[in-house]
Amino acid sequence: MTSTRSPKAVACGVAALAPYILMKTYWAFGGTAGRPAGDLVAEMRANGVPEALVWMERHGIDFTVLGALGGVLLLVALTRPWGERLPRWTLLVPGRAGAVLLTPYGVATFVASTVGFTVGDAEGWSPWVGQVGGLAFAGLGLSLAFCVRSRASRQTVTA
Repeated sequence: MTSTRSPKAVACGVAALAPYILMKTYWAFGGTAGRPAGDLVAEMRANGVPEALVWMERHGIDFTVLGALGGVLLLVALTRPWGERLPRWTLLVPGRAGAVLLTPYGVATFVASTVGFTVGDAEGWSPWVGQVGGLAFAGLGLSLAFCVRSRASRQTVTA
């Protein structure tokens, strides 16, 4: 049986990710708002990014969006009855890892972009891009934390 609050946590996680996914989709279709001028694919190659990620970027597929969609799938699996058929560790381990890593990363990214800090070669990116990303990662991390805690507290019924 799922907690009545777990679906709300899933909805909050999805709501936090929605602007991020929309922004990345806009970029995949050629939008440039918020991005630095220039060829991102060429810059990725020059910086030694793995060829698989360069190929994905060239074809409008952002690996972080795939990760975000994977996070949504994990949230849903943690709260739905079909997810209870999976071994607990297959959901709890990545869920806890996501909560522990994404929450502080998202908060730090949001705060840093809000006060004007940048990391590495972030020159040319608009601050709102960091804020959208920070909100997405912190929201997903917090939702994962709640859903993992809820799932871990439920007893597995075996027949």
